[in-house]
Amino acid sequence: MTSLLRTLRHHADEVSCCAFSPSLLATCSGDKTLRVYNSEDFSELPFSPLSGHGYGVHCCCFSSCGRHLLSCSTDGSAIVWHAGTGEVAAVLLHPARSPLRACAVAPDSSLVLAGACDGTVALWDFPSKALRRCSAVSEASVVACCFSPCGQMFVTGCTRGDLKLWDTDVTLLRVEKDAHDLGVACCSFAPQFKVAEGRYVEFRLASCGQDSRLKTRLVSRRDGADWGMELLHVFTSQVSPVLSCAFSSDGELLVSGSVDKSVAIYDANLGALLHTLKQHDGYVTAVAVSPTVAPWTEP
Repeated sequence: MTSLLRTLRHHADEVSCCAFSPSLLATCSGDKTLRVYNSEDFSELPFSPLSGHGYGVHCCCFSSCGRHLLSCSTDGSAIVWHAGTGEVAAVLLHPARSPLRACAVAPDSSLVLAGACDGTVALWDFPSKALRRCSAVSEASVVACCFSPCGQMFVTGCTRGDLKLWDTDVTLLRVEKDAHDLGVACCSFAPQFKVAEGRYVEFRLASCGQDSRLKTRLVSRRDGADWGMELLHVFTSQVSPVLSCAFSSDGELLVSGSVDKSVAIYDANLGALLHTLKQHDGYVTAVAVSPTVAPWTEP
């Protein structure tokens, strides 16, 4: 059973992304701001909104510990905020000041990643905030990125439709050409991964795009062989471009938001649709699942 808890209408422009920490909800918008709420009662915190970007904010995410909030913008900057106070901890600039469309923090908070419109990714050392490298990864805009749960790899998605797997030295490990026709919109790893006797490792990756499809893939490697991507499920319940996707913290649920104004909730293992939420009046541009969400039960 699902029910609407609260509708938040504080942004002056489209909400572009949302993210949970164990105690907070953050949202960002084309209005150049981020807003931060208590995730228990959804009251806005006294220091919110956060202003520091010169143009629209495309993406936001928390560090795994919840102490820092990262955002990136058309202005070519990624800002690290103290989540508890709203103060700026660091401003990270793309070397070419290319607009940044997506950002991520490594699970161990060692690295910050941002994808840019010029087809590059910038990688910073999180503790020192020093630029580690900026590398070309695509001939199209990089609009999606996420770290693997082990933190040793990341995936990028571009407007051309390709998914690419990289190590943290930005060495290409795998290309999935035309993963989404007309372009990738979002990608997300499930938090869990499997390792068998040090010889086999596997992850689950979700991606969605302009082809109105949400897909999950098994990303795996055995005995030092090349990395592979095996298609597991194709979800087709949404009839317009799927703009965002996210796993629950236990990896059991997969949620997606679409241009058709719906939010779909799936059993991530079985590939079965559980619920469709239709309370939005416009495109659903972002979805997130609270890490403290209660285990899912069906009557």
